Amino acid sequence: MGVAVVVGSAVVLGVGVVITAGAAADVGAGVAFAGAAVDGAVVDGAALEVAALDVAALDVAAPDGTAADDPDARWRAEFAITAWLLGVDGNVGVRGEAARAHATFLDIIEATDSLFAFSGRVEVGRGRFTLFLDGMYSEAADENATGPLGIADVDITFKQTLLDFGAMYRLTPASGSADAVAIDAYAGGRYIWVSLEIEPAHRPRAAGDRGWTDPIVGARIAVPLGDGFRLAVNGDIGGFGAASDFTWSATALVAYDFTVRDTPASVMLGYRAVGWEHARGEGSGRFTWDVIQHGAMLGFALRF
Repeated sequence: MGVAVVVGSAVVLGVGVVITAGAAADVGAGVAFAGAAVDGAVVDGAALEVAALDVAALDVAAPDGTAADDPDARWRAEFAITAWLLGVDGNVGVRGEAARAHATFLDIIEATDSLFAFSGRVEVGRGRFTLFLDGMYSEAADENATGPLGIADVDITFKQTLLDFGAMYRLTPASGSADAVAIDAYAGGRYIWVSLEIEPAHRPRAAGDRGWTDPIVGARIAVPLGDGFRLAVNGDIGGFGAASDFTWSATALVAYDFTVRDTPASVMLGYRAVGWEHARGEGSGRFTWDVIQHGAMLGFALRF
């Protein structure tokens, strides 16, 4: 049986076992050698005798040289669905008509058949990097909104699609432990499409739609609270004159983590707000979306 001795690194036996330096190997009768390694079963005339080997004590590396449980080597994915109890505040305008919107979640329920703004989020990542896509669709209305003369005589109806997308980088160690604080920085874009209708009491209805994309940068932090609970907070800013003069969002959630048939899952309760300062065009071609949308959120997530 051929033997190779690598000083300070590893001993490779002909049976294909790797013993790394510093590993706790029980060698039984012991190893005796007195000089440099030579080809064969004898080292400088001394017998090399291995009587017993405790395999359980070895540090065995994965074939690619990384530990099997290394969080940097694992792909992960998270899928979440959320109901957003949406309210809206701000100024809107289309085709020369303008109005002041102020509608709570209850006002929107009374004015439309839509109870929630439904949203979903997908995250896929490996190591410190994660890609994300967060989408939302809503239909809402504000009856008897305030018109240009300060009189509540305008009805506002809008449909909206919102997509946040980008990449995140983990600033804290990627330990994979639920007991560790996690901080991520992210950058990407925010796409919004709005179909807006303003119907004054004594003037023709004005309607139109517009879509645009703003760059965003932000950060997210997750803090364990114990007993399966954690707090997650994120915020971003963007626009910078690219499409909107400014856009921002802020979200705070309390999550409870558990398992569904050995699959990690969470239920979430929190609050989200998103704002824009967007006005483009002149005269009858002007479109204004200078609003803040906000409300409580209830969600469920699965992680793989």
